Amino acid sequence: IDIRVNKIRANVKNIKDIFDNCGIENQLIPNCPYGLEIPAGVGEPRKWPGYLEGKWSVQDRSSQLIAPLLNPLSGENILDACAAPGGKSTHIAELINNDGTIFCADRSARRSKKIAANAKRLGISCLQLIISDSNKLLAKNPEWQGFFDRILIDAPCSGLGTLARHPDARWRMNKDNIKELVALQSQLLISLAPLLKSGGKLVYSTCTIHPDE
Repeated sequence: IDIRVNKIRANVKNIKDIFDNCGIENQLIPNCPYGLEIPAGVGEPRKWPGYLEGKWSVQDRSSQLIAPLLNPLSGENILDACAAPGGKSTHIAELINNDGTIFCADRSARRSKKIAANAKRLGISCLQLIISDSNKLLAKNPEWQGFFDRILIDAPCSGLGTLARHPDARWRMNKDNIKELVALQSQLLISLAPLLKSGGKLVYSTCTIHPDE
């Protein structure tokens, strides 16, 4: 299990020392400055010290690499276009020390509640939730053309890069599913690129290894 330390409320050394003192085996994750790895079978993560106090979140190391690629800065307007359940949104907020505005768009109201819950636990107040299809954001908010300093598109995908944890994905996906996803992914890029400021930065990510995606 990989966790990401919330640098607003703690630091990696502090959490590592707490886990060491509690007998929870852990080690640093290379290339993840806020990451710790805990072996499976240690128990329920929500019962580990620091979770309820919002000092860390569960997040795979590969996902921990995404938000820093945006190079977000304090005071910026940032869009997370496919935000639920909020792992990357809250990571961005931690990187900018909760100083700025992160618009978290997702078309699922149910999944967006998880963003709000995670943000509250972590002490993050700079998130603005938007229940909307991201393809329609510019049509609904024409003033957003060229508005955002950074945009993250963590696009819906086949998940074929996560077979180690979700082996059933290999049977859920077929050529037609992939074709539909590729069309959706392309449309998201086309719809959201105009919202980016001149000189801004857009990061596109998926957890798939399929060449078409």
